Formats: sequence, C-alpha cells, structure tokens
Amino acid sequence: MSESSTGKGSGKRRKSSGTPRKSDSSSPSPAKSPSVNYAKLSPGAKRVRDVAADWHNLIQRWEVLNSSGASLTNKIVNCKLTNIESKAAAEVTVEKTSAAASTAAAGGTGGAPDASGMSEELGGLCNQLTDTYTAMAKLVEKMEKLTSNLKGQWELQQYQSDKDDSEPSILFQTWPIQHFYEVSAELSEMYIKELKLKLAISENIAHLSDRHTMMFLTSSWLHQPYIDARSGLLLESMLIETGHR
Repeated sequence: MSESSTGKGSGKRRKSSGTPRKSDSSSPSPAKSPSVNYAKLSPGAKRVRDVAADWHNLIQRWEVLNSSGASLTNKIVNCKLTNIESKAAAEVTVEKTSAAASTAAAGGTGGAPDASGMSEELGGLCNQLTDTYTAMAKLVEKMEKLTSNLKGQWELQQYQSDKDDSEPSILFQTWPIQHFYEVSAELSEMYIKELKLKLAISENIAHLSDRHTMMFLTSSWLHQPYIDARSGLLLESMLIETGHR
C-alpha cells in the first residue's frame, strides 16, 4: 500500500511539475509568440512582412559598409599623419640645406603629393570612402521608400476603417499597421541623421591636420552615434511580430 501510494504521489508530482511549462508556453513574451499562419495572411499583411524582411537585409548591408568605411577612415588618418610627419621632417631639412629639402619632399612614404597637396595613396582612399558613402546613401533611400510604403498602407486602412466605421485590424499578432509605420519611420530617421554625419566625415577627414580631431571622426564613423541601441530592439520586434523570428 505504501509503495502504491508513493507511486501515485510521485505521479501526481510529475503531473504538477508539467504545469509551469504550459504556463510558460502561453506567456506573452515576444520570443514565444504564436506562429503566424502565412496561408491566411491578407495581401497587405504579406507586403508588410516583406517590408520587415527588407529592413533586416538593408541594415545588414549597412553594417558591412560601415565596417568598410571605418577601416578606410583609419587608413586615411594614418596616411595623413605619415604625410604630416614627412612634411615636418622636410621642413627641418630645409633649414639645413635646400638640396636635401627637395629630396625629402619627394620621398614621403604616403606617395608624392599632387597639385592639391594630397598624395596618390590618400586620394585613392578618399575615393573609396566616397564610394562607400554613396552606397550607404542608396540604402537609406530604400529605407525611406519602405517607410513611405507603410505610410500608404496605413492611410489606406484608415480610409477603409472610417468608411466602414470599424476598428483597424491586426495584421499578425498584436500590431496594427500604424505601429509598423511608426517603427519604420523611427528607424529611417536614425539612418538619415547618421548618413549626414557620414557625409561630413567623408568630406572633411582628409583635410584636417589635428590628430585628435581626426581620431574623433574615425571613432564617430565606427560607433554611429545617431543609431542607438533602440534600433536593434525595433527591428527585432518587427521581425518577431511578422513571424520572421
């Protein structure tokens, strides 16, 4: 009897121990949200889902370009510092002999300067950085188009809701179309501001002579001050909501 009772008791304990797991699975945590039934998605919902995927892809491409740009700004600063040091050494030599000055001016490790005072190596790096900025600008243009797309869908839904005197529908799990637009608009604003900073850096970094200012610009390019940590949360939330996660 005691063994039988013990067996039943342990069975009850095993049964009760499963209850918390059921409770966890129904938790409102985004990571455990119910999966999206894609077969039943409306055409509008499918377009929004595509927009979320596009946002993810664009941001991934942006990060690759940002890393490339950061490497280029470092090389530009190093090249500038080498040229500055070579120029300083040449000026010291001038005081000793004009003949030695001519040799030192042409022998800088950054390459012979052109008419603008920029070495061939430095000019090539600046061109690469400009190309990187141009590629990033194209990504931001696509980001703005995604936001415009969502705004159009939101306005259409607003019109239909007003016409039918109904509440805005939920496309996937909890978000109305307006929230997708607001998230996209917030992300777009971050990248637009960051792109302006990239432009200022790419246009000015090769024309500076102060080491600390150049290092500051290099750090600013790498760490992207206008794209805060919230951007990752916004993107991840959008991917979870649309079933990409």
